[in-house]
Amino acid sequence: MRALILGASGQVGQALIRECGRRGWEWAGSYHEHPVGRGLFRLDLGDLAAAARAVEGSGAGAVFLPSGWTWVDGCEDDPERARLLNALAPEAVARACARSGARLVVYSTDYVFGKDGGPHPEEAEPAPLGAYGRSKLEGEHRVLAALPGALVLRTTVVYGPEPQGKNTVYQLLGRLRAGLPVALPSDQVTTVTYNRDLARASCDLVAAGFGGVFNACGPEAVDRHAFGRMAAEVFGLDPGLVRAVRTAELLQKAARPLSSGLRIDKLIRHLGWSPDGPRRGLERMRDELESRDPAPV
Repeated sequence: MRALILGASGQVGQALIRECGRRGWEWAGSYHEHPVGRGLFRLDLGDLAAAARAVEGSGAGAVFLPSGWTWVDGCEDDPERARLLNALAPEAVARACARSGARLVVYSTDYVFGKDGGPHPEEAEPAPLGAYGRSKLEGEHRVLAALPGALVLRTTVVYGPEPQGKNTVYQLLGRLRAGLPVALPSDQVTTVTYNRDLARASCDLVAAGFGGVFNACGPEAVDRHAFGRMAAEVFGLDPGLVRAVRTAELLQKAARPLSSGLRIDKLIRHLGWSPDGPRRGLERMRDELESRDPAPV
């Protein structure tokens, strides 16, 4: 298998590179602003023609598209940019895959849901609260219209080892190591996702030929405050520095779903294995960082 990873410098892209290497797959990958490691080429996903050319010239049998604009409040400020990067660009890539015959995996979010009642199954009715969720939902629809066999993976709160050290756990650990308090919402409940498991599930589903919408995340719902305390405990830091607040106290520009997250019954049924829950995922992250130190904390 030859894979093309559009957005290979981000944490999901880096996890995909590692998983492709583990399987003996050839790969090529793009970056936008941060070339991580060697062998990546620069691509602005907002240049739809360039994105299509990259796909059609790659010779890839599978294209993974973890790139997108995930800054929730930024999307609220600039919904047109959110739509370009999260809906129109994935559609352009899907059309290019349809022409080249490549399989496609795109990544969506539990923010396509806004109502309480999560974790949500795949067939739940979407109702996004803000520009980010709306752009991702439009992207799902455009991709599947252009390439009905595409694989749409909805995920949430991805964490784990990554060279740029930017995900939520790195940010939390950095503040705790500096002795600084961290305020996290206790009323936002979701199903956090270990990035190694997301990459493994992505490649397993592609290899098995699946398409359509799948939820791909951890199996347990946890609120963000509890997850922060858990991370502190696993990494031997002071959980007392992690303070519980209500979402309304954070005065965030974009509305966030509260009782959210995703159910993964379908994923487990089709793959025959389950991603790890939050504590085990954090332990795996700690162990890998201690043994290989792939990124600063």
